Amino acid sequence: MPAVHIRAKFLSLSFTAALLLGAGTLSASAKDTLVVAIPGTPQGIDLNKDVSPQTWIMAAQVYDEGMQWEAGSYPFGTGAVFDPRPQDDFSYPDLRSGKLKASIIDRCELSADGKKATILLRKGVKSAPGNEFTAGDVLWRVDRALATKAIDAFLMAIANVDDRAKWSKVDDYTVNITSEQPMPLACTILTNNYWPWYDSTEIKKHATAEDPWGDAWISQHGGGFGPYSVTTWEAGKRVVMDANPNYWRGELPVKRIIFQVVPESTNRLALLNRGTVDIADGLSPDQIMSLSGSSVAKPIAVKGNQNLFIVINNALDSYKDARVRQAINLLIPRQDIVKNIYRGMAAEFQGVYPSIYPGHVTFADFSYDPAKAKELLAAAGVTNLSDELIYSADDPVQESIAILLKTSFADAGIDLTLKKLPVAALASTVQSKQAHLALWIDFPIQPDPSYASTLIYSSTGAVNYEKYKNEKVDELLTAGRSVTGMEERIKAHEEVQKLIHADAPLGWVVEPYFGLGFSNKVRGYKWYPGNYYQVRDLNIAP
Repeated sequence: MPAVHIRAKFLSLSFTAALLLGAGTLSASAKDTLVVAIPGTPQGIDLNKDVSPQTWIMAAQVYDEGMQWEAGSYPFGTGAVFDPRPQDDFSYPDLRSGKLKASIIDRCELSADGKKATILLRKGVKSAPGNEFTAGDVLWRVDRALATKAIDAFLMAIANVDDRAKWSKVDDYTVNITSEQPMPLACTILTNNYWPWYDSTEIKKHATAEDPWGDAWISQHGGGFGPYSVTTWEAGKRVVMDANPNYWRGELPVKRIIFQVVPESTNRLALLNRGTVDIADGLSPDQIMSLSGSSVAKPIAVKGNQNLFIVINNALDSYKDARVRQAINLLIPRQDIVKNIYRGMAAEFQGVYPSIYPGHVTFADFSYDPAKAKELLAAAGVTNLSDELIYSADDPVQESIAILLKTSFADAGIDLTLKKLPVAALASTVQSKQAHLALWIDFPIQPDPSYASTLIYSSTGAVNYEKYKNEKVDELLTAGRSVTGMEERIKAHEEVQKLIHADAPLGWVVEPYFGLGFSNKVRGYKWYPGNYYQVRDLNIAP
């Protein structure tokens, strides 16, 4: 490497370290402070509208789940250097048993016919400002969801609880939901981190006539009852969170979290190896693998529910014909991506929702086949197809995948122009449904065939960024919401998965593992279906 480039890299790294250790920032050597190197600040942490890896991780510190899944064993160990099983206190949820444990919701009781749910709140749960969690906060959340008609409203609809008349306050700590239709998800959806519980008393102080639900304030503060609250938000620089002094679980080992923006993944890795930061987010598989020889840090990659796919705008003339979308799926070299880009930290995406979930149907008829793809394109009357593929500048893997796709698509005569975007710009383009083709990572948080299918493939799905619409699919998904019993729900969603697969509304790529670099001093890591870690679980050795 030329000397000038070496010097530039050194200066960049030194500048980043100075930021982390400068005025007003605690050193990572402090036992009660956790420093996380992140690619960039997200759009925000309002789970009613914001979607990105940094949103998921930051919001998890501000909100506590209503309930949690019971812990189980990790069934995907490979013995690789990134295998999480040897890590101290590693925990993995048992997503198939359906067994729940309390969090800020003490109990949720669902009647045998699924038409009545009673939610009992834990008493004494308080936010950082000192406001207690009550039935009033629950009903305020319902009102906000129905008024804003965003992600919260979708979740309520899929759980069959989207009618305000179904909700009633019994007392300050008890809420009833009654329905003429069964509500199979009324209790299990309380595990979902996109079902957050807001401190409505505090949020109302920041509402305005133009912003009656406090969206602007929530975006950078959250306003939850969780273990931490945001004290500093400097877009593009850092976010600081301090421990909730009223936290119901008691005093926290980590008193402060500093999410420091370090745009280059090489710098995030270097800072982790130097012991300057405790966690490095957004590392490439190669960088995670490199930690196997480190005396300072350790690699961790967990098989979970993440899906990487190509958003294909089904409403565009170029992609209206399912044969074109099938051709795109035949041009995805999944095996190469798993082996050569992810280094084994991913699985081929061979279904319509995560393979770890109950009822997943595996399909194996989209293996890489340029010749067959050409035939399908010709049959659809598509020639000289060219378009732009956008992807995240904050994910070091996506550029490698995009370059590989450009080559593989060219094998069938499709000319791709590649464009990388900052995470906020990419999210804005994809979520506004303006993208033609886009690499996107998402996941259905709920381990349920109805939820997992509806989220992405219903014409009203919250993550239907591809503008897919099939009336038969919509009909089956709507009916599936009310089916009780997991075995019955699985059976009810077998046909819909086949229909979706045949329509190929997305380009299914891989199921990436959730990978991180952790300091050897950090203990207590647990994986959650929202693809985040909870700092409340962690402690830092001196």
